[in-house]
Amino acid sequence: MDVLEKSPGITVSKDGSIIMKGKPAVTVLIDGKPTQLSGTGLQAYLSGIPASQVDVVELIENPGAKYDAAGNAGIINIKMKANRLKGFNGSMNLSLGQGFFTKTGNSINLNYRNGKVNLFLNYGMRASREKMDMWTLRKYVNTKNEDSVLLEQPNFQKSSQVGQNIKTGFDFFLNRNTTLGLVFTGGIFDRRQTTVADINWMDPYYNIDSSINTMGENNRKFKRGGVNVYGRFKISEGSELTVDLDYVSFTIIGDQQYQTRLVAPGSDIELTKGDIPAKLNIFSAKADYSKQFKKFLLETGLKTAHNKTDNLAEYYLATNNNPWQPDLRRSNHFLYNETISAAYASVDAEKGKWHWQAGLRYEFTHYKANQLGNAVVKDSAFKRNYGSIFPTAFVSYQADSNNTITLRAGKRIDRPAFQHLNPFQTILNKYTYEAGNPFIKPQYTWNFSVAHTYKQKLTTEVSYSYLKDYFSQIFILDSGSGNANNNIMIYTRGNVGTFTNFGISETFQTSITKWWSLTAVAVYNHKVIKGVVWAPFTARVNQLNISINNQFQLKKGWSLELSGYYQTKSQIDLQEWLEPQGELNFGVGKQILKKKGTLRLNIRDLTYFQNYSGYSTFENSYEPFKIKWDSRVVRLKF
Repeated sequence: MDVLEKSPGITVSKDGSIIMKGKPAVTVLIDGKPTQLSGTGLQAYLSGIPASQVDVVELIENPGAKYDAAGNAGIINIKMKANRLKGFNGSMNLSLGQGFFTKTGNSINLNYRNGKVNLFLNYGMRASREKMDMWTLRKYVNTKNEDSVLLEQPNFQKSSQVGQNIKTGFDFFLNRNTTLGLVFTGGIFDRRQTTVADINWMDPYYNIDSSINTMGENNRKFKRGGVNVYGRFKISEGSELTVDLDYVSFTIIGDQQYQTRLVAPGSDIELTKGDIPAKLNIFSAKADYSKQFKKFLLETGLKTAHNKTDNLAEYYLATNNNPWQPDLRRSNHFLYNETISAAYASVDAEKGKWHWQAGLRYEFTHYKANQLGNAVVKDSAFKRNYGSIFPTAFVSYQADSNNTITLRAGKRIDRPAFQHLNPFQTILNKYTYEAGNPFIKPQYTWNFSVAHTYKQKLTTEVSYSYLKDYFSQIFILDSGSGNANNNIMIYTRGNVGTFTNFGISETFQTSITKWWSLTAVAVYNHKVIKGVVWAPFTARVNQLNISINNQFQLKKGWSLELSGYYQTKSQIDLQEWLEPQGELNFGVGKQILKKKGTLRLNIRDLTYFQNYSGYSTFENSYEPFKIKWDSRVVRLKF
């Protein structure tokens, strides 16, 4: 996650959602394969991978037809380190960090190649303790739009987390034309979190009417195991066939417990607990064929992926005078099956100063979900079938040795994650819940851009995107509580309208001197978000994101790095905008052990300016908020 935050034009929101050049919904791949995760699940998975295991991060704004069509803003492909040098070789990385708490990240990469066999093993471990301070002030208004009641919720969270990841397998070079391989990937992420909060009900003049103390635990254990079998077959001098079979299994064990008590003599302690296990199994198969003709390259392929999910949420209620009782209104068992099938073809050709590519991809999606009932809640089921064609194209013209002009266009899709379709609720705190929405439809995006590159150093790009059936986070009052005075806010998602984005970006990368290289990116976005929640909304947003990375290679093996970003006031969701934020990072390194080793000292968020604060608007209230976490960290790496 630290590497992604430092990548040009990338920002990460508080729930782990990744934004590329101001546009939401990015698809994240690991070695070209979908992670099948989003939001906090993706954040937890990527946070457990040490950066030292990563070789290259590819930012692909306009993917071709051979890539899955998911991700309206584009694709981030994280390539893990691989080594096929002959003999036995490897590397080790150790790090120790200190912020408010201590953190560590370590990895080892081993490789052995002899004759026709290449064996490899990559293992990484990351452990840390974290803290987060969150403050919200929800202001309820009366019919005259005047503040009537204030709900202040200062919240302190402390967590410990350990992540372990492994990738191992072999490549077998059967002959010059055939390579076979088997890869196993596994991961374990364990997080234990405690929460302490004081909830204050106040009048419009900030006089406290009543206070509630809340303490909670939220634990999550995440296991992932995957097997990939692949074959690459060179059929002739200009044609090749690649086949991949993948099976991935996720197991998530989650539990949470909260206790609340009114600050008054003789008050009962109210207890809530939940067990939230989940299982996800994914099988995918794909075949890609390419053939080089005299004047063009033809690529075609087929793919199918089947996801099967089983989510269980069992909630219980108790007080200090009454034993645990099932909370059937909030308990939930959700079954979800999804199949996505795809076929594509693309043509790539170059002639003189021209280079062009055009492709078509067709994807058909079928899913069905079953919400199992209980004594209070009835069974429900829903399903959907939909298919679409996704064209992609680009044309590039090299006017001379210094100037290149490129036009790109493409259509993308974002399907709602299965977690967002699950209609039942999970507890965030006493007055805020999160729920899914089974009626979310996929959102479709058309992307267009024209770019000019000068001397491979300066790239200017103008882009336009139109997103239909945009699904945004939305906040609604809990009408199912039976009592409007409960003031419980439900955080959910839904298709609210359209999202239009006009962008201009400047990317400058050059070696200023033999020892100083610079990469600088500036992205301006003008966004218009239109939708309906309880009333029509239109948000017009102008925002600027600037990121800079300086690398200094000095004498005697010394190196320096100075990087950072700044983002002006911004908005992604219809009901929430964010204050400006930024980050400044500094690092110094020294080669040792005859240049076979390196020591580095890094300081992340040197000015402690990275934050997540802003303003949310609800139907009968509004809420300024501030979130601050353990972002300033000093790390020593070997």
